[in-house]
Amino acid sequence: MLKLSSIDDFREALLLLDARLKEIDAKPIQIRAIGGFALMFHGLRGDKQTIDIDSLTKPFPQPVLDAVKSVGKELDLEEDWLNTDCATLQGFMRELAPKINWLDTDYPLEKIDLKVADPLGLARSKAKAVHDGGLVPRGTDKEDIIRILLSFGIEDIGALDANPDFAFIKESYPRCYAFLAEAGTW
Repeated sequence: MLKLSSIDDFREALLLLDARLKEIDAKPIQIRAIGGFALMFHGLRGDKQTIDIDSLTKPFPQPVLDAVKSVGKELDLEEDWLNTDCATLQGFMRELAPKINWLDTDYPLEKIDLKVADPLGLARSKAKAVHDGGLVPRGTDKEDIIRILLSFGIEDIGALDANPDFAFIKESYPRCYAFLAEAGTW
């Protein structure tokens, strides 16, 4: 059974991971959060609606992965509660990372440079995930893109077409655009 975690669970895990990284004198790491954690961070998804923090960064070195696993066990989180799986998906690093505005957090971390994608960046990542089909067949990406669009006051395809900030969906992710057009009023 998957272990759904809250924003507070992840905050505690990140603080503990930061302490562990100090203990082993690891080099600082970057986390560029997209996905469920980032949506919860912005209040765009309810609490306890994700199992992990997806970091759009290169894979972490083994000592960091070991520390992540250890923290996960200690706090009863998924073993890979912090992962870089999304960075391995075609185009995510090359296409998305440079177009996302990364926002600072108020987490008091020393060995972790944590930034979270802004809502428009989350829209980009979810539009690509819907277009590409996601990591696994699931409805959460489709629910998330609609949730994000609604947060911008976009309730249907006409409003989407009228908003130039979201032209990238039609231009770059036609399968996502087709899904939204068929969905009617959200």
